[in-house]
Amino acid sequence: MSFEDSSGDGRGSDSSVYGAPIEPSWTIRRPDLVADLDAGHAVTIVRGGSGFGKTMLVAQWAARAGSTGVWIDVDGDAADRVSFWARLFAMVEDAGDAPLAGRWIPTPEQLTTRGDLRRLLVRFASHLEGPFAIVVDNAHDLGDTAVEDDFRAMLRVTDRLRVVIVTRGTSSFERREQGGELDIAEIEPRRLLFTARECALVIVRSVLTVDAQLAQEVHAIAGGMPLATRLVAELLDGTNRLSTSRETDLVISRVAEALVTSAGVPGSPDEADFWSFLQRASLLDGVTTVEAARLGGVAPEAARDWLDRARSLGFGFWESDGAEPRFHFVPITARVLERSAIPSGRARTANAEAAAAEVLWSRGDARAAWARAIRTEQLPLAERILRESFSVVADDMPAAFEPLLAVATSKLRRFPFLTTLLGIAHARVGNGRAVGSAYLSSAEQFARSRMTEVSGDERLAMLAVRLIALRYDGRWAPALSVATDVSAAAERVDVDRRSHTPDVLASTLLQAALTFLDAGQHGSALRTADRALAVPGIRPESVSAIHGVLAATHAAAGALPLAEGHLEARRRTGVVTRSSWAELAGVVILLESPDLEATVRAADALVASSGPEMRLHSIPLRALVDAAMGRSLTSIATVADTILDRDRIAVPPAVRSSLNRSIVVLYLAVGALAHAKSAIRSFEKSDPASAIARSQIALIEDKALEAVAAASDALSSPSLRPRDRAELLLARAAASLRLGGERAAIHDLSEALRILDGNRLRTPWLFLVAPDRTALSVLAADAELAPRVLLEELDAVPALFTRLESIVELTAREREVLTLLVSGLSVSAIARQLVVSPNTVKKQRASIYRKLGATTREEAAIAAIARGLLDR
Repeated sequence: MSFEDSSGDGRGSDSSVYGAPIEPSWTIRRPDLVADLDAGHAVTIVRGGSGFGKTMLVAQWAARAGSTGVWIDVDGDAADRVSFWARLFAMVEDAGDAPLAGRWIPTPEQLTTRGDLRRLLVRFASHLEGPFAIVVDNAHDLGDTAVEDDFRAMLRVTDRLRVVIVTRGTSSFERREQGGELDIAEIEPRRLLFTARECALVIVRSVLTVDAQLAQEVHAIAGGMPLATRLVAELLDGTNRLSTSRETDLVISRVAEALVTSAGVPGSPDEADFWSFLQRASLLDGVTTVEAARLGGVAPEAARDWLDRARSLGFGFWESDGAEPRFHFVPITARVLERSAIPSGRARTANAEAAAAEVLWSRGDARAAWARAIRTEQLPLAERILRESFSVVADDMPAAFEPLLAVATSKLRRFPFLTTLLGIAHARVGNGRAVGSAYLSSAEQFARSRMTEVSGDERLAMLAVRLIALRYDGRWAPALSVATDVSAAAERVDVDRRSHTPDVLASTLLQAALTFLDAGQHGSALRTADRALAVPGIRPESVSAIHGVLAATHAAAGALPLAEGHLEARRRTGVVTRSSWAELAGVVILLESPDLEATVRAADALVASSGPEMRLHSIPLRALVDAAMGRSLTSIATVADTILDRDRIAVPPAVRSSLNRSIVVLYLAVGALAHAKSAIRSFEKSDPASAIARSQIALIEDKALEAVAAASDALSSPSLRPRDRAELLLARAAASLRLGGERAAIHDLSEALRILDGNRLRTPWLFLVAPDRTALSVLAADAELAPRVLLEELDAVPALFTRLESIVELTAREREVLTLLVSGLSVSAIARQLVVSPNTVKKQRASIYRKLGATTREEAAIAAIARGLLDR
C-alpha cells in the first residue's frame, strides 16, 4: 500500500502573515491542528520542545490565513519589552496591509520615549478595523513577562486581534483567565507528535512509497517527534525496511547523533550532571518532579529545572490530567542520552534502577516494579515486593516468571518468596513438577524453620510462603491447617495499632483465602478475603486483587450480583493491572447470558493469556458451553485428558470436583450413562456435585425415588452454594412431580426459581431432562411462582439431557460398521469386507452419525467409546 499526501484544507487567500517562514518541501498537511488555529480564539498557545514542529505548523496556518498579520521571531535583539514592540511595529509598517483606521502606528520615538507604553499599545489595538494576527515565535526567549500583559490589555479593547504564542516553555497566559476574561486555547505537545499515518506521509517524501509496517517502525523509533521522523525518513533509501535489528540500530544511532548536535553537546561539569540526570530520569516515562529527583539523585528543585530544560531541548513534555504534572520522554530520548551522557558508575546505575523499581511500586504497578528489580538483580527489593503483593505479581501470568528463570538459583536461597516463585515457574515452564516441587519444599521448610525465630510482619510473611508453597505443591491438608491458623490469627490482630504492615497482613490473608477457595471451602474463602479487604491502608493494587478474587468466588458460587459488585468496586480503584480472577468471574457471568459465542471468546482469551492454574479453572466452563451448544463430543477428550494429566501441576480439590462434574454432564449429554455412573466414583462423598450428578442420573433412568433421596441428603447441608442448592431443588421438584407430589414440587420449585431470579442464574435449568423442563414450566406458570420474563428466559435455555427410553440404540450391523469406521477403513473397504454396496455403507454411516449426534469419524469414535459401544 502506498500513501499520498492528499490532505489539505483546499483554502486559498490573497492575504497572509507578514514575516512567516516558508514551508519546507517535507511539510505535511495537518488539517486538524490548523483548524484549531483557525478557530478564532483570542490567544492560541502552541507549546512543544525543539523538534516538535511548532513553527512549521503555525507557518502552514499563516500561509493560508484569512487575515493579515505579522510574525515576529524573538531573538537577542528583541528580547526586552521595548525592542520587541519596536520590531513588531516596524514589521507592521513594512507589511503595509494592517486594517488600521487612519493608518495609526506608534513611531519608534513614541515607543522609546519615557511614558505609558501600554497606552500606545491599547490605542493601536483600538484602531484595528479588521482581523489582525500577531504570531510570537520562540516566545520562551522573551526576557520580559510584561509583553504578555501588554497583549492582555490590547485584547480587552478589541475582538479583532488574534495572538499566537509559539513557545518551548510556559506562558503566563492560562487556559481560563480570571472570570473567563480571555478566550485562550492551547495545542499541547502530545498533539504535535505525528501519528503513524503522518509518519508515512513524511517518509513518502523520501522514498516515494511506504507500507504500513515501515510507518509503524518509524513511528516507534521516533515516537512521532517531527524532527526525528524527518531524520529517519532521510536515512531511508527506498529499500531499507528496517528488517534487522542492526539496520534499526544504525538508523537510530544516526538520528541520535543529529539530535545531539541540534540540542548541544555537554561541556561544563554542570552540563555533564544535567545529561547524567536525564539518563537516569528517563528510565521511566511520565515522571513527576519528586520521582525524577529520586531517580536522578538530586533535589526536587533541580529536577524541575532540568526537566524544563529537557522539554526545551525537545526530549519530552509536561502533561497534567488534573493531578500532579508528569514529564513524558519521547522514545528516541534514551538513544540520545546514551550518546550524550557521561557513563554513570555501576553503583550509581544500580541505585537508579532500584529507585525506578521503587517509583513503579509507589505508583501501584507491582508487576513492573518486581520485573525491573529482578532484571537488575535487586533481590531484597524484589522479595519485599512479593511480601506485600505476591498475588498481584504472580496472578497466573506466564510472563511474570521469565525474568526469574534467568537469575542464578544460588542467589535466591536467602529469599523464600523468590524461591517459591521459582518453584512455580519450573512447574509451569521449566523442568516439570518434580523440580518445581523441590524448590517449593525448600521454601516451605525454610519458612517453617524461621517462624520459631521471628514475629510480627516476618512471621506473617513466612506463613504466606508456607501457604503458597503447600498449595502449589498439592499438599492440601497442611495448607488448610496453615490457612485456618492465619484466618484465626487475623481475628486477633489490631490493625489500628499497626502491629503489622497492612499490605503484608492483607497479602497473607489473601493467600489463605485462595487456599480455602482451591479446597472448595467457599464460605471460609469469602470470610477471609473480606477480612483482607477490611485491612485499612492497603495499596489500591492490593484492593483490586482482593476484589478480583472475591468476584470469582461469588461467581463460582452462583451469586452473580455480588460478583458484579466486586468487579465494579475493582474498576473504581482505578487500577488497570489485569486480574485473571476478575476475568474468570466475567466468563462465569457471561455463561449465564444467552450469548454463548461471547462466552466462548472470553474463555478462550482467558486461557490464551493465563497459565496452567487458570486454564484448569476455565476447562469446566468451556465444557459446559460446548455442551449447551451441542458440542459435547469435542469436549469429552479435553476434560478427560485434564483429569488424567497431573504431571505439570497439582489439581486443586475444587477444580477436580468441577472437572468431574463436567465429565458427568458431557457423558450424560451424549447418552453415555454407564460412563457417567463410573465417573461419579471420582467424587468425594461430601461433595454436593456428587449428589447433583446422582439425582440427575436417577431422573434420566426414571428412578424418581432415588433422585429425591440423593437431592434431600445434600440439601440438608447449611453451607450449600446458591448454584448447587438451585440444581438440587430443581432435581427434587422434578422427581416429586413425577411421583405425584405436586405440593412438594411447588415448594422446591418456588425456592429454586427465587434463587435463579435473585442471582440471575440460568444454567441450572440446563440439567433438567426435557419432559421435566416442560412440566416444571407449566407448573410454575399455573402457580405463578415466577415472573413471566424469567420463565421465558428459562425456556430458551438449551436442553442437554433426555430420558433413558429416548436414547436410540444402534443395530448390530450399525455397531459392526461403526467399529470398522473408527478403525480407519474407507467406505469402499468396509463395503468389500461386509459384501455390501458402498451406498449401503454410506446410509448406515449417516444413521450412526444421527443417532450418536456426530458429524465426523472422530466425533463418532468419541461417542462410541463414551457409550461403550465398541466393547460389546
